[in-house]
Amino acid sequence: MFQTIADTVGLPVDQIRYVILLFLSYPLAYVFRYALHPSHTSLITRHIFSLSFGLLYGFLCFGSQMIVLFAIIGVCCAMLQYLPATVVQRYTMVWAMGSMSAAHIYRMMTDYGGWTLDFTGPLMIIVQKVTLVAFALHDGKGRSDSSLNQDQREQKIDVCPSPLEYFTYIFNFHSFLAGPSFSIKDFLAFMDGSNLKTKEHVGEPSAAFAIVSKLGYSLLSMIAYLYLGMYFTKDMPIDPQYSIPSRLYIILIYGYIFRLKYYFVWYMAESINNLCGLGFSGYDEKGQPKWDLVTIVAMRGVELPPNPRSVSISWNITSGKWLRRVCYERVPFSPTMATMFLSAWWHGFYPGYYLTFIFLSVVVEVARKLRRLIRPHFLHSPPLKWSYDVITIVLSRCAYELGIIPIDQLWTRPSILFWSYFYFIPQVTIVVLMLLLPSGKSSQADKEKEETKSKPH
Repeated sequence: MFQTIADTVGLPVDQIRYVILLFLSYPLAYVFRYALHPSHTSLITRHIFSLSFGLLYGFLCFGSQMIVLFAIIGVCCAMLQYLPATVVQRYTMVWAMGSMSAAHIYRMMTDYGGWTLDFTGPLMIIVQKVTLVAFALHDGKGRSDSSLNQDQREQKIDVCPSPLEYFTYIFNFHSFLAGPSFSIKDFLAFMDGSNLKTKEHVGEPSAAFAIVSKLGYSLLSMIAYLYLGMYFTKDMPIDPQYSIPSRLYIILIYGYIFRLKYYFVWYMAESINNLCGLGFSGYDEKGQPKWDLVTIVAMRGVELPPNPRSVSISWNITSGKWLRRVCYERVPFSPTMATMFLSAWWHGFYPGYYLTFIFLSVVVEVARKLRRLIRPHFLHSPPLKWSYDVITIVLSRCAYELGIIPIDQLWTRPSILFWSYFYFIPQVTIVVLMLLLPSGKSSQADKEKEETKSKPH
Protein backbone atom coordinates (compact mmCIF):
# COMPACT_ATOMS: atom_id res chain seq x y z
CA MET A 1 0.00 0.00 0.00
CA PHE A 2 2.74 2.46 0.96
CA GLN A 3 4.79 1.61 -2.13
CA THR A 4 1.82 2.21 -4.43
CA ILE A 5 1.25 5.66 -2.96
CA ALA A 6 4.97 6.46 -3.14
CA ASP A 7 5.09 5.49 -6.83
CA THR A 8 2.07 7.68 -7.50
CA VAL A 9 3.43 10.86 -5.90
CA GLY A 10 7.08 10.23 -6.74
CA LEU A 11 8.51 10.31 -3.21
CA PRO A 12 10.53 7.67 -1.33
CA VAL A 13 8.36 5.02 0.34
CA ASP A 14 9.97 5.54 3.76
CA GLN A 15 8.91 9.21 3.76
CA ILE A 16 5.40 8.43 2.51
CA ARG A 17 4.89 5.77 5.18
CA TYR A 18 6.17 8.10 7.88
CA VAL A 19 3.87 10.97 6.86
CA ILE A 20 0.79 8.75 6.50
CA LEU A 21 1.29 7.34 9.98
CA LEU A 22 1.61 10.86 11.38
CA PHE A 23 -1.74 11.80 9.82
CA LEU A 24 -3.32 8.60 11.14
CA SER A 25 -2.27 9.71 14.62
CA TYR A 26 -4.97 12.40 14.58
CA PRO A 27 -7.99 10.04 14.80
CA LEU A 28 -6.06 7.90 17.28
CA ALA A 29 -5.31 10.97 19.39
CA TYR A 30 -8.99 11.99 19.32
CA VAL A 31 -10.06 8.53 20.49
CA PHE A 32 -7.40 8.56 23.17
CA ARG A 33 -8.42 12.01 24.47
CA TYR A 34 -12.17 11.53 24.51
CA ALA A 35 -13.24 7.88 24.13
CA LEU A 36 -10.46 6.74 26.49
CA HIS A 37 -10.64 9.71 28.83
CA PRO A 38 -9.04 8.98 32.22
CA SER A 39 -12.30 9.85 33.99
CA HIS A 40 -13.98 6.70 32.65
CA THR A 41 -11.07 4.55 31.40
CA SER A 42 -8.62 2.57 33.49
CA LEU A 43 -5.01 3.66 33.47
CA ILE A 44 -3.88 0.23 32.26
CA THR A 45 -6.23 0.45 29.26
CA ARG A 46 -4.79 3.83 28.29
CA HIS A 47 -1.25 2.49 28.59
CA ILE A 48 -1.99 -0.60 26.51
CA PHE A 49 -3.77 1.41 23.78
CA SER A 50 -0.95 3.96 23.46
CA LEU A 51 1.80 1.35 23.62
CA SER A 52 0.15 -1.03 21.14
CA PHE A 53 -0.25 1.55 18.40
CA GLY A 54 3.22 2.93 19.06
CA LEU A 55 4.68 -0.55 18.57
CA LEU A 56 2.59 -1.03 15.43
CA TYR A 57 4.01 2.22 14.05
CA GLY A 58 7.50 1.02 14.87
CA PHE A 59 7.16 -2.33 13.10
CA LEU A 60 5.50 -0.74 10.06
CA CYS A 61 8.32 1.81 9.73
CA PHE A 62 11.39 -0.09 10.88
CA GLY A 63 10.56 -3.79 10.82
CA SER A 64 13.19 -5.99 12.45
CA GLN A 65 15.18 -2.91 13.51
CA MET A 66 12.69 -2.63 16.37
CA ILE A 67 14.51 -5.56 18.00
CA VAL A 68 17.54 -3.31 18.44
CA LEU A 69 15.41 -0.64 20.11
CA PHE A 70 13.85 -3.23 22.42
CA ALA A 71 17.28 -4.47 23.45
CA ILE A 72 18.58 -0.97 24.19
CA ILE A 73 15.49 0.03 26.16
CA GLY A 74 15.33 -3.31 27.97
CA VAL A 75 18.83 -2.78 29.37
CA CYS A 76 17.90 0.77 30.43
CA CYS A 77 14.77 -0.53 32.17
CA ALA A 78 16.76 -3.21 33.99
CA MET A 79 19.34 -0.67 35.16
CA LEU A 80 16.56 1.56 36.41
CA GLN A 81 15.11 -1.31 38.43
CA TYR A 82 18.28 -2.77 39.91
CA LEU A 83 21.07 -0.17 40.03
CA PRO A 84 21.39 2.18 43.01
CA ALA A 85 19.80 5.58 42.46
CA THR A 86 23.12 7.25 43.21
CA VAL A 87 24.73 5.88 40.04
CA VAL A 88 21.89 4.79 37.73
CA GLN A 89 22.05 8.04 35.72
CA ARG A 90 25.73 7.51 34.84
CA TYR A 91 25.35 3.96 33.56
CA THR A 92 22.16 4.85 31.69
CA MET A 93 23.85 7.79 29.98
CA VAL A 94 26.89 5.73 28.98
CA TRP A 95 24.77 2.84 27.69
CA ALA A 96 22.27 5.04 25.82
CA MET A 97 24.86 7.30 24.21
CA GLY A 98 27.13 4.36 23.44
CA SER A 99 24.30 2.44 21.76
CA MET A 100 23.31 5.48 19.75
CA SER A 101 26.93 6.01 18.69
CA ALA A 102 27.02 2.45 17.36
CA ALA A 103 23.75 3.13 15.52
CA HIS A 104 25.15 6.32 13.97
CA ILE A 105 28.25 4.45 12.79
CA TYR A 106 26.08 1.64 11.40
CA ARG A 107 24.02 4.19 9.50
CA MET A 108 27.16 5.81 8.06
CA MET A 109 28.32 2.38 6.88
CA THR A 110 24.99 1.33 5.33
CA ASP A 111 23.57 4.66 4.13
CA TYR A 112 26.69 6.74 3.47
CA GLY A 113 25.62 10.39 3.45
CA GLY A 114 21.96 9.46 2.93
CA TRP A 115 18.74 10.62 4.55
CA THR A 116 16.81 7.34 4.65
CA LEU A 117 14.44 7.12 7.61
CA ASP A 118 15.56 4.32 9.91
CA PHE A 119 15.54 3.48 13.62
CA THR A 120 18.27 6.01 14.47
CA GLY A 121 15.72 8.85 14.29
CA PRO A 122 13.45 7.52 17.07
CA LEU A 123 16.54 6.33 18.93
CA MET A 124 17.73 9.92 19.31
CA ILE A 125 14.46 10.78 21.07
CA ILE A 126 14.62 7.56 23.09
CA VAL A 127 18.08 8.47 24.38
CA GLN A 128 16.66 11.72 25.70
CA LYS A 129 13.75 9.97 27.38
CA VAL A 130 15.67 7.17 29.10
CA THR A 131 18.30 9.55 30.44
CA LEU A 132 15.63 11.98 31.68
CA VAL A 133 14.02 9.15 33.65
CA ALA A 134 17.35 8.04 35.11
CA PHE A 135 18.26 11.55 36.22
CA ALA A 136 14.76 12.13 37.64
CA LEU A 137 15.07 8.95 39.75
CA HIS A 138 18.59 9.94 40.76
CA ASP A 139 17.31 13.33 41.92
CA GLY A 140 14.42 11.78 43.79
CA LYS A 141 16.22 8.94 45.56
CA GLY A 142 19.93 9.58 45.21
CA ARG A 143 20.29 13.25 46.19
CA SER A 144 19.20 15.46 49.05
CA ASP A 145 16.40 17.87 48.31
CA SER A 146 18.53 20.84 49.31
CA SER A 147 21.02 20.11 46.52
CA LEU A 148 18.36 20.32 43.78
CA ASN A 149 17.33 23.38 41.82
CA GLN A 150 13.67 24.27 41.30
CA ASP A 151 13.25 22.38 38.02
CA GLN A 152 14.91 19.26 39.45
CA ARG A 153 12.57 19.33 42.44
CA GLU A 154 9.57 19.56 40.13
CA GLN A 155 10.71 16.74 37.81
CA LYS A 156 12.17 14.26 40.30
CA ILE A 157 10.49 10.90 40.95
CA ASP A 158 10.72 8.86 44.14
CA VAL A 159 9.36 5.60 42.75
CA CYS A 160 10.74 3.69 39.78
CA PRO A 161 8.14 3.48 36.99
CA SER A 162 6.74 0.05 36.20
CA PRO A 163 7.84 -1.69 32.98
CA LEU A 164 4.42 -0.91 31.43
CA GLU A 165 4.74 2.79 32.31
CA TYR A 166 8.32 2.86 31.12
CA PHE A 167 7.70 1.23 27.73
CA THR A 168 4.58 3.32 27.12
CA TYR A 169 6.58 6.43 27.91
CA ILE A 170 9.09 5.36 25.25
CA PHE A 171 6.84 3.87 22.56
CA ASN A 172 3.57 5.85 22.86
CA PHE A 173 2.07 6.45 19.42
CA HIS A 174 1.93 10.25 19.74
CA SER A 175 5.67 10.84 20.30
CA PHE A 176 7.52 7.71 19.13
CA LEU A 177 7.95 8.68 15.47
CA ALA A 178 8.55 12.43 15.69
CA GLY A 179 8.97 13.26 19.36
CA PRO A 180 9.19 15.38 21.30
CA SER A 181 10.86 14.22 24.49
CA PHE A 182 9.31 15.17 27.82
CA SER A 183 9.81 14.23 31.44
CA ILE A 184 8.39 11.02 32.90
CA LYS A 185 6.57 13.04 35.55
CA ASP A 186 4.75 15.13 32.94
CA PHE A 187 3.90 11.95 31.03
CA LEU A 188 2.43 10.11 34.04
CA ALA A 189 0.39 13.18 34.98
CA PHE A 190 -0.93 13.26 31.41
CA MET A 191 -1.83 9.56 31.48
CA ASP A 192 -3.92 9.84 34.66
CA GLY A 193 -5.42 13.18 33.63
CA SER A 194 -4.06 15.21 36.55
CA ASN A 195 -2.13 17.49 34.19
CA LEU A 196 -5.39 19.14 33.06
CA LYS A 197 -6.73 19.90 36.53
CA THR A 198 -6.20 23.28 38.19
CA LYS A 199 -7.66 24.84 41.32
CA GLU A 200 -8.44 28.13 39.59
CA HIS A 201 -10.53 26.75 36.71
CA VAL A 202 -13.43 24.33 36.46
CA GLY A 203 -13.38 21.88 33.59
CA GLU A 204 -10.60 20.97 31.21
CA PRO A 205 -8.82 23.52 29.00
CA SER A 206 -9.52 23.55 25.29
CA ALA A 207 -6.68 22.74 22.94
CA ALA A 208 -8.60 23.54 19.75
CA PHE A 209 -6.70 26.70 18.83
CA ALA A 210 -3.29 25.12 19.52
CA ILE A 211 -4.15 22.00 17.52
CA VAL A 212 -5.55 23.81 14.47
CA SER A 213 -2.90 26.54 14.35
CA LYS A 214 0.01 24.11 14.66
CA LEU A 215 -1.49 21.78 12.06
CA GLY A 216 -1.88 24.83 9.80
CA TYR A 217 1.78 25.78 10.23
CA SER A 218 2.72 22.16 9.50
CA LEU A 219 0.71 21.91 6.29
CA LEU A 220 1.86 25.29 5.01
CA SER A 221 5.46 24.25 5.68
CA MET A 222 4.96 21.04 3.71
CA ILE A 223 3.44 22.90 0.75
CA ALA A 224 6.23 25.49 0.76
CA TYR A 225 8.85 22.73 1.01
CA LEU A 226 7.45 20.82 -1.97
CA TYR A 227 7.13 23.98 -4.07
CA LEU A 228 10.47 25.62 -3.30
CA GLY A 229 12.25 22.27 -3.40
CA MET A 230 11.57 22.10 -7.13
CA TYR A 231 13.78 25.13 -7.76
CA PHE A 232 16.54 24.89 -5.14
CA THR A 233 18.64 21.73 -4.97
CA LYS A 234 21.26 20.51 -2.51
CA ASP A 235 24.09 21.20 -4.97
CA MET A 236 23.24 24.86 -5.54
CA PRO A 237 25.09 26.29 -2.49
CA ILE A 238 28.35 24.67 -3.65
CA ASP A 239 27.91 25.33 -7.37
CA PRO A 240 30.93 27.47 -8.46
CA GLN A 241 29.02 29.46 -11.09
CA TYR A 242 27.34 31.90 -8.69
CA SER A 243 28.62 35.26 -7.50
CA ILE A 244 28.74 36.10 -3.80
CA PRO A 245 25.46 38.14 -3.81
CA SER A 246 23.69 35.39 -5.77
CA ARG A 247 25.08 32.70 -3.51
CA LEU A 248 23.97 34.60 -0.41
CA TYR A 249 20.45 34.85 -1.83
CA ILE A 250 20.51 31.13 -2.63
CA ILE A 251 21.54 30.06 0.85
CA LEU A 252 18.94 32.31 2.47
CA ILE A 253 16.23 30.50 0.51
CA TYR A 254 17.88 27.09 0.74
CA GLY A 255 18.34 27.42 4.51
CA TYR A 256 14.63 28.18 4.79
CA ILE A 257 13.82 25.09 2.71
CA PHE A 258 16.10 23.04 4.96
CA ARG A 259 14.09 24.14 8.00
CA LEU A 260 10.68 23.67 6.39
CA LYS A 261 10.80 19.88 6.63
CA TYR A 262 11.48 20.20 10.36
CA TYR A 263 8.66 22.72 10.76
CA PHE A 264 6.32 20.29 9.03
CA VAL A 265 7.16 17.35 11.29
CA TRP A 266 7.64 19.27 14.54
CA TYR A 267 4.47 21.36 14.37
CA MET A 268 2.50 18.25 13.48
CA ALA A 269 4.06 16.39 16.41
CA GLU A 270 3.11 19.23 18.76
CA SER A 271 -0.43 19.25 17.37
CA ILE A 272 -0.87 15.48 17.81
CA ASN A 273 0.38 15.57 21.39
CA ASN A 274 -1.90 18.50 22.20
CA LEU A 275 -4.88 16.62 20.75
CA CYS A 276 -4.04 13.72 23.06
CA GLY A 277 -4.10 16.13 26.01
CA LEU A 278 -0.35 16.47 26.52
CA GLY A 279 1.26 19.91 26.55
CA PHE A 280 -0.96 21.98 28.84
CA SER A 281 1.16 24.19 31.11
CA GLY A 282 -1.41 26.44 32.78
CA TYR A 283 -3.21 29.68 31.97
CA ASP A 284 -1.83 33.03 30.87
CA GLU A 285 -2.67 36.41 32.43
CA LYS A 286 -5.80 36.64 30.25
CA GLY A 287 -7.07 33.28 31.46
CA GLN A 288 -6.33 31.52 28.17
CA PRO A 289 -4.90 27.98 28.27
CA LYS A 290 -1.25 27.59 27.30
CA TRP A 291 -0.22 24.48 25.37
CA ASP A 292 3.53 25.03 25.26
CA LEU A 293 4.87 22.25 27.49
CA VAL A 294 6.01 20.17 24.50
CA THR A 295 6.84 23.06 22.17
CA ILE A 296 9.64 22.03 19.83
CA VAL A 297 10.16 25.15 17.74
CA ALA A 298 9.24 28.85 17.80
CA MET A 299 9.29 29.89 14.14
CA ARG A 300 9.42 33.62 14.74
CA GLY A 301 12.50 33.33 16.95
CA VAL A 302 14.22 31.28 14.24
CA GLU A 303 13.25 33.24 11.14
CA LEU A 304 13.38 36.77 12.60
CA PRO A 305 16.02 36.46 15.32
CA PRO A 306 16.97 39.65 17.20
CA ASN A 307 20.34 37.98 17.84
CA PRO A 308 22.01 34.63 17.03
CA ARG A 309 21.23 33.23 20.47
CA SER A 310 17.51 33.59 19.72
CA VAL A 311 17.86 30.97 17.00
CA SER A 312 19.54 28.56 19.40
CA ILE A 313 16.85 28.84 22.06
CA SER A 314 13.96 28.77 19.56
CA TRP A 315 15.11 25.71 17.58
CA ASN A 316 14.55 22.15 18.86
CA ILE A 317 13.46 23.50 22.24
CA THR A 318 12.78 20.13 23.87
CA SER A 319 16.28 18.92 23.01
CA GLY A 320 17.60 22.12 24.55
CA LYS A 321 15.70 21.31 27.75
CA TRP A 322 17.22 17.83 27.73
CA LEU A 323 20.74 19.19 27.33
CA ARG A 324 20.17 21.61 30.18
CA ARG A 325 18.66 19.00 32.50
CA VAL A 326 21.19 16.21 31.98
CA CYS A 327 24.35 18.21 31.29
CA TYR A 328 24.49 21.99 31.65
CA GLU A 329 23.09 22.09 35.18
CA ARG A 330 25.14 19.12 36.39
CA VAL A 331 28.70 19.20 35.09
CA PRO A 332 31.08 20.82 37.61
CA PHE A 333 33.27 22.64 35.06
CA SER A 334 32.93 24.20 31.57
CA PRO A 335 29.18 23.48 31.30
CA THR A 336 28.85 25.34 28.00
CA MET A 337 31.61 23.35 26.29
CA ALA A 338 30.35 20.08 27.80
CA THR A 339 26.82 20.80 26.56
CA MET A 340 28.06 21.66 23.07
CA PHE A 341 30.06 18.42 22.97
CA LEU A 342 27.08 16.34 24.12
CA SER A 343 24.84 17.99 21.53
CA ALA A 344 27.32 17.26 18.72
CA TRP A 345 27.81 13.68 19.93
CA TRP A 346 24.05 13.17 20.08
CA HIS A 347 23.64 14.33 16.46
CA GLY A 348 26.21 11.90 15.06
CA PHE A 349 29.70 11.77 13.61
CA TYR A 350 29.50 13.49 10.25
CA PRO A 351 32.15 16.25 10.21
CA GLY A 352 29.60 18.79 8.99
CA TYR A 353 27.83 18.67 12.36
CA TYR A 354 30.98 19.67 14.20
CA LEU A 355 31.85 22.44 11.74
CA THR A 356 28.38 23.89 12.26
CA PHE A 357 28.42 23.65 16.05
CA ILE A 358 31.87 25.20 16.35
CA PHE A 359 31.12 28.02 13.92
CA LEU A 360 27.74 28.90 15.43
CA SER A 361 28.95 28.71 19.02
CA VAL A 362 31.62 31.31 18.19
CA VAL A 363 29.03 33.43 16.35
CA VAL A 364 26.79 33.44 19.43
CA GLU A 365 29.66 34.48 21.69
CA VAL A 366 30.82 37.26 19.34
CA ALA A 367 27.25 38.53 18.98
CA ARG A 368 26.91 38.63 22.76
CA LYS A 369 30.04 40.78 23.07
CA LEU A 370 29.01 43.10 20.25
CA ARG A 371 25.54 43.50 21.72
CA ARG A 372 27.02 44.74 25.01
CA LEU A 373 29.24 47.27 23.28
CA ILE A 374 26.97 48.58 20.54
CA ARG A 375 23.33 48.21 21.53
CA PRO A 376 23.27 50.85 24.35
CA HIS A 377 24.14 53.54 21.78
CA PHE A 378 20.95 52.83 19.79
CA LEU A 379 18.40 52.80 22.59
CA HIS A 380 17.85 56.54 23.06
CA SER A 381 16.11 56.98 19.70
CA PRO A 382 13.24 54.83 18.28
CA PRO A 383 14.50 55.15 14.66
CA LEU A 384 17.99 54.11 15.73
CA LYS A 385 16.58 51.24 17.77
CA TRP A 386 14.52 50.11 14.77
CA SER A 387 17.57 50.30 12.50
CA TYR A 388 19.62 48.31 14.99
CA ASP A 389 16.93 45.61 15.18
CA VAL A 390 16.69 45.29 11.40
CA ILE A 391 20.47 45.06 10.98
CA THR A 392 20.84 42.43 13.72
CA ILE A 393 18.02 40.34 12.26
CA VAL A 394 19.67 40.36 8.82
CA LEU A 395 23.16 39.61 10.17
CA SER A 396 21.87 36.86 12.48
CA ARG A 397 19.98 35.25 9.64
CA CYS A 398 22.99 35.37 7.28
CA ALA A 399 25.34 34.00 9.95
CA TYR A 400 23.09 31.04 10.61
CA GLU A 401 22.59 30.25 6.94
CA LEU A 402 26.38 30.19 6.51
CA GLY A 403 26.60 27.90 9.53
CA ILE A 404 23.97 25.28 8.70
CA ILE A 405 25.19 24.40 5.19
CA PRO A 406 27.79 21.95 6.62
CA ILE A 407 24.97 20.07 8.40
CA ASP A 408 23.20 19.63 5.09
CA GLN A 409 26.37 18.74 3.17
CA LEU A 410 27.56 16.44 6.03
CA TRP A 411 31.17 16.18 4.88
CA THR A 412 34.20 18.42 5.34
CA ARG A 413 35.18 18.89 1.70
CA PRO A 414 31.91 20.38 0.34
CA SER A 415 31.50 22.44 3.52
CA ILE A 416 34.96 23.99 3.23
CA LEU A 417 34.41 24.45 -0.52
CA PHE A 418 31.21 26.37 0.21
CA TRP A 419 32.93 28.63 2.75
CA SER A 420 35.80 29.22 0.32
CA TYR A 421 33.41 30.91 -2.11
CA PHE A 422 33.14 33.69 0.49
CA TYR A 423 36.96 33.68 0.82
CA PHE A 424 36.51 32.63 4.48
CA ILE A 425 35.81 36.28 5.30
CA PRO A 426 32.95 35.50 7.76
CA GLN A 427 35.03 32.86 9.57
CA VAL A 428 38.13 35.05 9.83
CA THR A 429 36.04 38.02 10.95
CA ILE A 430 34.32 36.23 13.82
CA VAL A 431 37.60 34.70 15.02
CA VAL A 432 39.29 38.11 15.03
CA LEU A 433 36.33 39.67 16.84
CA MET A 434 36.29 36.82 19.32
CA LEU A 435 39.94 37.49 20.17
CA LEU A 436 39.82 41.30 20.18
CA LEU A 437 36.47 42.13 21.76
CA PRO A 438 36.58 42.54 25.53
CA SER A 439 34.73 40.05 27.68
CA GLY A 440 32.82 40.93 30.80
CA LYS A 441 29.23 41.53 31.69
CA SER A 442 27.00 44.49 31.14
CA SER A 443 25.75 46.59 33.98
CA GLN A 444 22.29 45.11 33.53
CA ALA A 445 23.71 41.58 33.72
CA ASP A 446 25.63 42.50 36.86
CA LYS A 447 22.46 43.92 38.40
CA GLU A 448 20.50 40.76 37.60
CA LYS A 449 23.30 38.62 39.02
CA GLU A 450 23.31 40.56 42.28
CA GLU A 451 19.53 40.27 42.52
CA THR A 452 19.80 36.52 42.01
CA LYS A 453 22.44 36.21 44.71
CA SER A 454 20.25 38.12 47.17
CA LYS A 455 17.32 35.74 46.71
CA PRO A 456 17.07 32.67 48.99
CA HIS A 457 17.91 29.38 47.22
